[in-house]
Amino acid sequence: MAYKDIKFAVSLYSYQDNYYFKRLDFEGAIAAAAGSGAEGIEVLGDTMIPEWPYISDEFADRFVGLQYRYGVKGVCFEHWSDRAMWKNKQLTDDEMFERGVMYIKAAKKLGIPMVKLLHEEHIGPKAIAGYKLTDYGIIERLLPVAADLGVTLALEVHTHDGVGADYQQKYIELAERTNLPFLGLAPDFSTFSYCMSTADIVDYTSRGAQKEILEFFRSKQRGAYFANVPFVYEAVSAEIEKMRPNDVTKQAIQFSMHMIGRKPPFDKLFKDLKDLASKLVYVHAKFYDLDENDCPDDMDYPRIFKALKEGGYKGYVASEFEGNRRMNMAGWVDEIEYVRRHQAYMRSLL
Repeated sequence: MAYKDIKFAVSLYSYQDNYYFKRLDFEGAIAAAAGSGAEGIEVLGDTMIPEWPYISDEFADRFVGLQYRYGVKGVCFEHWSDRAMWKNKQLTDDEMFERGVMYIKAAKKLGIPMVKLLHEEHIGPKAIAGYKLTDYGIIERLLPVAADLGVTLALEVHTHDGVGADYQQKYIELAERTNLPFLGLAPDFSTFSYCMSTADIVDYTSRGAQKEILEFFRSKQRGAYFANVPFVYEAVSAEIEKMRPNDVTKQAIQFSMHMIGRKPPFDKLFKDLKDLASKLVYVHAKFYDLDENDCPDDMDYPRIFKALKEGGYKGYVASEFEGNRRMNMAGWVDEIEYVRRHQAYMRSLL
């Protein structure tokens, strides 16, 4: 496979705190992404388009100019797909369909070829209580609209059991059955997280957790992964209890077990990724913190990229930095530098 088939982008979500605290505006975020070496950008309409949900001709023209000025292309438009956007009601299926059409038309107007959306099963087969998203029926209705406008729907996947589960493959089958190749899966690297990130340790320590216990817990998770055996909390729980964890420390451990707990072995997760790589339409390279070699410290990026390359993935891999949401609780994190380092590291894997 020619490595040129994989290109790199940055989700402007990575600069969320810089944007929120007005250190960067929309153009500044695009400039930061370009400065990292990225070829593409993922745009968040809800967050960074001042007139959203409207897009004027003036803004669309400005966006064309910004892409030309900084040498990047808009490759993906974000759609949070949230039925619970209002406090007092859940949006109906028809309202969700209308919102989906709005995002597709917005992407078309901006010249962005893809809309990435969360869907009902993005973290597993069971819906989150009180938090409904776009489901299969709505996606089935949206697909002809997307195909007519030439916009691909990329379904974000965060599941513990990877991209090979039947409840995810049915979307690929929908595209094949309708002969409308404008729908596909977009895995997020968080699926492959094997331990608590140091970003979470920083976050929970700032809230009162005991750092030495969380570092011990993380070391046991890492040891299990590199020994290629499942991590079983019960095997270390007695030692942790002897260290007298406080409530915040227990919450941190519970959070980690919820985030990375899974049944399939990692070998299967990587095999499924390789088997489906050629059918994927987009990839989110999630990361929280970087180690001394600039590798995300809770995911096996070399194995992930090996699976993508050998499986024949052709498309963008987008940096999505979320360590800011954790580490900024304890002090300002340089989002721009983190993304630059992350982009350079991913390139080294090709």
